[in-house]
Amino acid sequence: MKKHNLYFGMGLIIFVLVLSACGGAATGTPTSTTTPVDVPAIFTEAAQTVIAQLTEQAPTLTPTPLFTATPILPPATVVTPSPTVQKCEDAAFVSDVTIPDGTQMAVNQHFTKTWRVQNTGTCTWITTFYLAFSYGESMGGQAKVPFISAVAPGQTADLSVSLTAPDKTSTLTGVWAIFDDKGIKFGKVLTVVINVSVASPTPTGSLTATPGLTATATLTPTVTPSPTP
Repeated sequence: MKKHNLYFGMGLIIFVLVLSACGGAATGTPTSTTTPVDVPAIFTEAAQTVIAQLTEQAPTLTPTPLFTATPILPPATVVTPSPTVQKCEDAAFVSDVTIPDGTQMAVNQHFTKTWRVQNTGTCTWITTFYLAFSYGESMGGQAKVPFISAVAPGQTADLSVSLTAPDKTSTLTGVWAIFDDKGIKFGKVLTVVINVSVASPTPTGSLTATPGLTATATLTPTVTPSPTP
C-alpha cells in the first residue's frame, strides 16, 4: 500500500511536468491569457500529499511494558525453642524459717539460722550431701552441716546452722551453699544478714541493807555469905 501511494505521487509529479512542457510547445507564440505554471509549488504540494497519506496509513505502535521481575523471598526460618533441660542436682530457696535478713543482734549473741529449700532437680539428695559456709562472715558456724535425711525431687527441707554474732557493730552477711557428696556446689546460695549493735547493760537488782546485831548485857547478882559467930 505504501509503494502504491509512492508511485501515485511520483506519477502525479511527472504528469504535471509533461503537461507544462506540452503547454509551452503547443503554440510558438504565447498569448497574454496564458497563466504560467508554478512547477515547484505543484511538486511541493504533491510531495506533501504523499507524506500525509503515508502518515495516515502508518500503524500505531503501542509500547509494550517492560517485564518487571517479582522478587522471590527466601522461606521463613521457623525457630523451635530448645526444651529446658532439668538438672540432676538443683536447689531453690523457699523462705527464712528463722532470723530473716536484717534481724537485729547484740554482740556475741548466739542464734540458729534455718532456711527452707526445695529439691528442684531430678536426683535425690542423700545424707552425704551437706550445708557449708561459702563466703562472707562465717559467724562461728560449723565447717559442714550434713543432711539428717534424704530429700527426694520436689520435696522441701529445713537446713539449720548454729551461729554467733561477731564482736563488731555493723551489718554482716554470711553466704552458705549446698554441696553434694563430691564437694560440688549447686543450687541457689543461702544468706544470713544481721545488724550487730552493742547490747545494753541489764541491771542485776538493788542491794538491801541488813541491820547488825545489838548485844544486850545481863547482870547476875553475887551473894556473899555472912560469917558465923
